[in-house]
Amino acid sequence: MSTDQAAAPPVLIECQRQGGVAFPLRRPKISVEVAGLDAADRQALLRLVQAAELASQPTAFPGPGHPDALETQLTVAWPSHSATIRFRDGDGHPAPLDDLAAWVLRHNRTGQEKK
Repeated sequence: MSTDQAAAPPVLIECQRQGGVAFPLRRPKISVEVAGLDAADRQALLRLVQAAELASQPTAFPGPGHPDALETQLTVAWPSHSATIRFRDGDGHPAPLDDLAAWVLRHNRTGQEKK
């Protein structure tokens, strides 16, 4: 990814949480269209995306976490490319990925949830 692309805000970001052993859970995929956000939210998102350093993350984190851990699939899309990362609670992934996923879940402003 070039420096220009890393500095550009994404156009779409999606997050889905699923998993668990005792009570399996599959929550709908949450999509946020970046164009619909105000300037402050776009800047906050850009900071979170940069902090997550998506280009340097593996597509999936090794390590079992714990048997009942939830898995998060996080996808960030730009006009020319996208990055998808899967991680589980307790697998040692960097905290900025959790911060980015939490932001998406809080900013579901489209009202559209995809299954």
